[in-house]
Amino acid sequence: MIRSANQEDLQRIMEIVAASVEVMNEQGNYQWDHTYPTVANYQTDLDNEELYVYQQDDAILGVVAISEKPHSEYPLIRWSYPDHALTVKRLAVDPAARGKSIADNFFQFAELVAKEKGIHYLKTDTFSKNIYAQQLFLRNGYRFVEERKHDGDRDSLYYYEKVCT
Repeated sequence: MIRSANQEDLQRIMEIVAASVEVMNEQGNYQWDHTYPTVANYQTDLDNEELYVYQQDDAILGVVAISEKPHSEYPLIRWSYPDHALTVKRLAVDPAARGKSIADNFFQFAELVAKEKGIHYLKTDTFSKNIYAQQLFLRNGYRFVEERKHDGDRDSLYYYEKVCT
């Protein structure tokens, strides 16, 4: 089940993030490291009531932020629509729980959140080397928008969008 996160969830969230960073780095994907995402990022999401966890029985197995605030570079991207959007970000699933459609459930949930808010447009992004995230986005009906390399980044970012009907 997906539910709103609470303060007590932050420690487990950061454990999931640390395990995810380790797996990502082993795959040659350095999108996340010790500088991002931080507990402060998730605390802000929590404070803004935009943080959700996937819980099975008593175990938290994943986390996602579904935010009305886009990443800072989003105004530079050639999105298809000028419409207000929700951004799906900082999604992490416990590596031991992968393969159970948890990430797919988060994307389906993001569509429900968007509809509840009267928003019909979703955005997300990932590093070019994160093939798993790219497959996840495509599998959930997202369309590739643009590739962009930012100053100081080792890899380019891929941006994706979806119109919810």
